[in-house]
Amino acid sequence: MKQARTFFGLLIMIFLAVPILFGIIWAVGFTQAFVSEKTLATLPGEVIAEVPGLLEGMMQAARDEGSDMDYDTRAWLNAMAAAGTAPKQLMRETGLDDWLERELRGSLAEIGRIMNGRSSARSVWLDMRPLKAALAHPAMTAWLARVLENLPACSEGESEAWARALAREGNYESLPPCRPAAAAPGDTAALAAAIRERIGRDIPDRVNMLEDAHFPRRNFNVARTVDSFAYLLFLIPALFIFLGAVIGGRGWPGFFRWSGVATMTGGGLVLALSSLAKGIVPWAMRVGPMDYRYSSHWMHWNEAFAEHAGSLAQVISRHFISPVVTVAGGVCIVGLLLFAFSFTFTRGEAARPQAPAA
Repeated sequence: MKQARTFFGLLIMIFLAVPILFGIIWAVGFTQAFVSEKTLATLPGEVIAEVPGLLEGMMQAARDEGSDMDYDTRAWLNAMAAAGTAPKQLMRETGLDDWLERELRGSLAEIGRIMNGRSSARSVWLDMRPLKAALAHPAMTAWLARVLENLPACSEGESEAWARALAREGNYESLPPCRPAAAAPGDTAALAAAIRERIGRDIPDRVNMLEDAHFPRRNFNVARTVDSFAYLLFLIPALFIFLGAVIGGRGWPGFFRWSGVATMTGGGLVLALSSLAKGIVPWAMRVGPMDYRYSSHWMHWNEAFAEHAGSLAQVISRHFISPVVTVAGGVCIVGLLLFAFSFTFTRGEAARPQAPAA
């Protein structure tokens, strides 16, 4: 009977309690990251700071003829590299850098304050006019013209694809990497201006970033409420841990010992995996090409691209993996306390005076 109870208790812990606890820890950690005011305020700026270097690394990687990068992407990146202006310099000259830093980052920070109850719910408008002005800047037009000049001439079918895109019948994602026949080398400024005007017409002057959000019209801490509901999810694995400990453990010492071990196991697995992911993802991005048969999946990233990709991965992992590590660490502490508490019952039973023998 005891062996059967132990067996069924182990089944509940291994196949129900620990896996559910494992998933809940990840869910709570990611939830904290998504609603964190710090994440909304700082993550966009940190990501934006890495984008120019990442694009420069991609342009250098495009020069590797042995990579798996598709022809269209390689052609566009090579044309951008031949234009002679670094992405960071172009963003600074056109004012795009200022728009990303002030408007976008400021709007996201305001959303974070609303979600954390430090500001009343209202419409948060993102001013797109500075973005349109940056795209209409002469430096942007000149750079786009140079990019087009460095592309090969289009065939008849490719020129038709360009015409459809400019006539709003296509999309820019499917543009062929070539220069339309109507734009001769050295005479691409008009085409660049048409592209710039076409893009500008599609961008509204302002965007309400909370248009479909339904917040109470007062200071309401949405983040704290979401966190509270997220922590309530721990009741699900707690129920299965309780059931497994009642069946498998014998008496209070066994109950707390089983509960502590199961809790530490679930938290420890997440802690190990999240800590490993936090360190190994940026490292793997920096390693770049591997010398084995599956190295093509890395697209033969050169050191510049791998370095910036690793930095970007490190920024994202710091904001989204760190809360998971914190939650997993707290769960491990709870499990350790439960396990330690089980020995108080053991000592109490050992110190209990024994009845004298008859």
